Amino acid sequence: VLYTPRNYDGRYRGPLLARLALAGSENVPAVALASELGVPGLLRFLQRAGLSTFDRNASYYGLGITLGNAEVRLDELVGAYAAFARGGEWMSPVYLHGAPHERRTLVSPRTAFWITDVLSDPAAREYIFGRGGSLELPFPVAVKTGTSQAYHDNWTVGYSRHVTVGVWVGNFDRTPLRDSTGVTGAGPIFHSVMLAAERRFGRSDGDVSDDSVVAVPQDEDAVTPREICALSGMAANPWCPRRHREWLPADAEPLPCSWHHLSDHGLLTIWPPEYRQWAKQNGLLTPELAGASAVASGSSRTGAVPTVVSGPTPADAAPDGASGSSRSNTLTISSPPDGTTYLIDPTLRREFQSVPLRAVAPVAGAVEWTVDGRPFGTASSEEQMMWSLSPGRHVFTARDRRGRTAEATVIVK
Repeated sequence: VLYTPRNYDGRYRGPLLARLALAGSENVPAVALASELGVPGLLRFLQRAGLSTFDRNASYYGLGITLGNAEVRLDELVGAYAAFARGGEWMSPVYLHGAPHERRTLVSPRTAFWITDVLSDPAAREYIFGRGGSLELPFPVAVKTGTSQAYHDNWTVGYSRHVTVGVWVGNFDRTPLRDSTGVTGAGPIFHSVMLAAERRFGRSDGDVSDDSVVAVPQDEDAVTPREICALSGMAANPWCPRRHREWLPADAEPLPCSWHHLSDHGLLTIWPPEYRQWAKQNGLLTPELAGASAVASGSSRTGAVPTVVSGPTPADAAPDGASGSSRSNTLTISSPPDGTTYLIDPTLRREFQSVPLRAVAPVAGAVEWTVDGRPFGTASSEEQMMWSLSPGRHVFTARDRRGRTAEATVIVK
């Protein structure tokens, strides 16, 4: 069945920097990344992180595993987050002082630092959560909130230099909560418990700077701050209008931004194919430059929220996982996704049950659509066509003006 996640506030912000996506708990980027990595691999990682309650296979959980459709234990979830606080080393939780721990490396010190740096950045989550709430404390804290499927539970888990704290809020009879999320429910409790824990266990660590939760990694995991384009996430070039300092591997030289250019039209933003439709829908593709997929960067509303995955509608979760720097020379169908099964809702009128047909082309232009070998219509690659659900197996074919074709097969029940 097609999985179409929404961001919590229902908004889709176009290309989004990973820092902002994680700090802001954006759902669509998380699902897009899970789709790219694969649910089986993600499930194995979670089990390696000490979560023992995943007793079904990957197909049972699906992509929703990254948004809270599986049960976890509070003690095991806190233990998993504590691995980031230790620089990537996981230790099994114990309940008696001095009891033996099972230990293993979960992630590299560099990965642990990146995750910690993002989760302890109040400026990165401000566009969603605001400032001055229960997630901010008078000392450095990396914190993450979560709300499970259908609002059955909510969580806040975080760590300082000295302690890791997790809070669960829910009803023991599993009835959904009302007007309670990870921020409003578990967040205030987390704030109070973390303050108390720091008063008890806080101490001075000489190997950690005053403004960080963990030390900046060195040697083979070393990172260095570099200036990147706040829109593309690539190394800033001289024409990028908005820039951001980000920690990047010290041993790698990032590619310069290919989105921003200086031309006879002035400063332009060249949108990659996977974002052109979103840009057009948001008025960022000027008519005279639409064929070149360019827009005056000064008109970009995305700049208000520097954003590396997201999209215009929930059905875009899969194509959003593509890299913003992709310059593919192929035609692809972004909707409907190949292999999808749709279910007709008997409670809704048929005219309200349709699927958008969307294609991603290297160059903007007309795309001809056929359904089950019969012509359906022609539309620009910057636009979509709607197809009403009909029971059976259906084959969609898109063909652009250069003869490139793409195909997707779906089943409707």
